[in-house]
Order: sequence, then structure tokens, then C-alpha cells
Amino acid sequence: MNESPRRRLAAHCLSALLGLAAVPLLAQEDIRLPDIGSSAGAVLSRQDEQEYAKELMRQLRQYQLVVEDPLLVEYLDTLAYRLVEASDRPSTEFTFVLLNIPVVNAFATPGGVVAVHTGLILEARSESEVAAVIAHEIAHVTQHHIARRVEGATLDQIPILLGMVGAILAGGASGSGDAAQAAVLGGVALMQQRQINFTRSNEYEADRVGITTLARASFDVDAMAVFFGRMARLTRTNSAGIKAPEYLRTHPVTTTRMAEAKARADNLRQSNISEQPSFGYMRERIRVLAAAVPGEVDNYYRDLAQSRPLADHERYGQALAAIRLNDGERALRILASLDGSGVQGLPVALARVSAMVRQRDRDGAVAAMEQIRHSFPAHRVVVASYARMAVELGDRDLAEAAEAELRSLLLRDSDDPALWELHARNAELAGDLVRAAESQAEATYLRGRAFDALSQLEEVEKRPDLDYYQRARIQAQIARMTPLALEQRERFGRERPPEG
Repeated sequence: MNESPRRRLAAHCLSALLGLAAVPLLAQEDIRLPDIGSSAGAVLSRQDEQEYAKELMRQLRQYQLVVEDPLLVEYLDTLAYRLVEASDRPSTEFTFVLLNIPVVNAFATPGGVVAVHTGLILEARSESEVAAVIAHEIAHVTQHHIARRVEGATLDQIPILLGMVGAILAGGASGSGDAAQAAVLGGVALMQQRQINFTRSNEYEADRVGITTLARASFDVDAMAVFFGRMARLTRTNSAGIKAPEYLRTHPVTTTRMAEAKARADNLRQSNISEQPSFGYMRERIRVLAAAVPGEVDNYYRDLAQSRPLADHERYGQALAAIRLNDGERALRILASLDGSGVQGLPVALARVSAMVRQRDRDGAVAAMEQIRHSFPAHRVVVASYARMAVELGDRDLAEAAEAELRSLLLRDSDDPALWELHARNAELAGDLVRAAESQAEATYLRGRAFDALSQLEEVEKRPDLDYYQRARIQAQIARMTPLALEQRERFGRERPPEG
């Protein structure tokens, strides 16, 4: 999750041009909800929306913006689908994704992609505040605001964005700041011509539907007004020290709109608020994994501990920081006081395993992991953690078992490139080089590099030792990936697409 300055610039520009207006630094009278900010007139077919969503996910992954940590993915999905089930249209298809972009924001797109920035979760003080933003974005999808206002030109955004971000990444290699700035300004100018904001009625409806969804899901219905009110105060004091360009400012929320949201909350307020205890743990996990310099976040917890006793979730974050510094012994000392039992204790239990691996305590790590696997059989996070442990220990026997479990998991969750990469690494460690190459190619494809994935499979197909079933399987993958690879070749010419 670490970012170079050049990659961070590219990420921010991609975010901005997708219409993901940052919440900080708004006018004193206004509070702006985080929305897609780009929509238009014609209704897309369901197939068009699905293809848009798939392409967007490939490109977000290609530029390494997607957080693929299994615990964080599981947490976001659990939170978001709780809201979907409480919505007016629980059968709507969604893809929820966490983006490693350190600004307070979220957005929804055609095809039901709802993305949350890491900066939003770090700024939130309760799970209900995060849920409020997600519920608002879900409402934009379920109420068909996006589909009703998307014009054909919207689908041209991805090539524009790719060209601009690619120019930034390429320009950075030669140190050309002017080239990067020109790419940004050119992309902004073109995207501005295609941008039509949500109507005021859309925003009011998303507020109303979102708050109702919050109430049905037993979240705090006041959270939306509280969170964005705090964002407005941060804006007035400029505590973030960030100047938001005018073109990033979309969808103002007036004081009248905020008053109406509060009034709706008054009518829906309930006593049975239910939030996951793991929220604080996941927020600290983001803080640690997103830190570019592990030592800095470790110092953050040291300084915090000097001012007051650390809460359990903060000690968990402190332990993760120690693990990132390969200090397994200190991490285990910190984790000793935390409860590692039950579903809410799973992050703590897995952190203990990671600390033991850092100490090269194979027997201790394996024994602890077996207890976790017994408590959570076939759990996605546990299977992925087991597979990662096998790779980190370089243990062939563990890798063989993990490879088999991952293969079963991928039958249910085949669109996760991180799982495919884990499968590839375990298959290679177990000696199954053909499976390893196939899985690595699938991961490459899902990361938006179909051209490279196709080349990888074509090399594997040349192996003289393939049996009938292996060759047939690889040929089927080649046939599936070829259309997108040809499209990318046409888009980028004879050169390969830019790598993330």
C-alpha cells in the first residue's frame, strides 16, 4: 500500500477526474457529500453497466489503487452488504472496493461499483459515519440516478484517464513536472466538458433513502449529518492544509439540506444501534498498512502512548507497526493483552501468527494457525492468511495444503487477483509450475493487463510436457483473454499498456 510521490499524484488525478470530489475545504455555508460527480442522459443497458464496472475495476487495480488486504476486504463487504440488505432493492448487484487514496471521499459508478477511500475511514469516528456515506452511494445506484444520467461519452472517460495517468507516470521517470501538469490540465479540461453533476433532487433523494437504510440496518441515523458537519468545520479551519481546486468542488449540501437530513433522522432515531467492534481495529489496520514509512506510524503510536493509555484497537495497530518493522517479539508482547478469541478477535489472532512468522517460529505459527482454522473452517480471510504463512515460511507441505484450499475458494471468488497471486505462489512452492503460471496470468488479467496475461499463457502453452487437460485449459483461457488483449493493443498501439 506504499506510494511514491509520482504514483500518489497519478492516483489523486485519477480520483479527481472520475469526479470523486474531496470532502475537505468547502465553503463555510456548504457541506459536500462524496459522489461520482459525472453522469448524463442516456440509460445504459445492464450489460454495458457490467462491462463498465469490470473495466473500471481492472484499471483501478492496474494503477495499484485497490486495497486487497483480506481482512479489510472482508470488513468492507460485511458492512456494505448489511446496508444493501436493508435497502429498497437488496437484489441489486454491487462491487465494493477500498481505494488507497488518503482523502475523505467515496463514489458510485455505473454497474454498482461503490468505492471508499482509506482517508474517509481514517477520518470517521464511528462505523455509522462510514455506513452513512456508503448508504448514500448505494441509494444513488438503487434509485437509478447514475443510469438515468449517463451519456455515451461517459464511457470514454477511461481511455482519457489512462492516457493522462500514464503520462504522469511516464513523465515522472524523466523528472518532467511540466509534462505531468500538462497531462493533468488537459485531462481536466476534457473531462470538465463531459461532467454533469447530480441534480439537487437526486441528492435529496439519496439523503432520504440513505438515512432510511441506516435506520433499517440499525446504524446511527444522525451519523450522516454529524460526519459532514465535522468535515465542514475542518474546512473552515483548514486543518488539513489542503487547497482543493474549484473543479473538485461538486454537489454542495446547503444548510437547508442538512436541516432536512437532521429532521429525517429525528423521525427515524432508534435505541438499538449496532456497530461492529472491529471498526476501530480495521481503521488502525488501514493506518499502518497505508503508511509509506513503517517507522513513522510506529512513532505515531509511541507518541500517542505518552499522552494517554492506548485503547485496545490502538495497541493492535501498534503491534501491526512492529510487525512491519519485523519486530515480532515486541508485537507479541503488545498483543498478549488483547483478546484473540471469537470473530472479533480474528484480527488479533492472525496478527499473532504474523508476529511468530517474523520470529521464524514455524511450530508456534503453525499451531496458532491450526487453532484459527479449526474455529473458522473455509473462511476466506483464514484461507488467505494460511496461504500467505506458507509462502513466508517457504514450507512446501503447507503450500500443498494451502493450494488445494485456495483452489476451492477461487471457485466462489474468482475475481480477486490477490487470491490468484497467492494460489500461484503456493502452487509454485508445491512444485505445480503449470498451475502457478495459469494463476499468475489470471491475476495479471484481472489487474488490467490482458496483453501481458496473454503473453504469459502463450509461453506456457509452448511447454512440451503439458498433458491434454492442461493444454485444453490453457487454450480456453487464451480464447477468453484474447478480445481484451486485442482491444488494449489497439488502444495503446504496439506498445504494452502502462504497468501500475
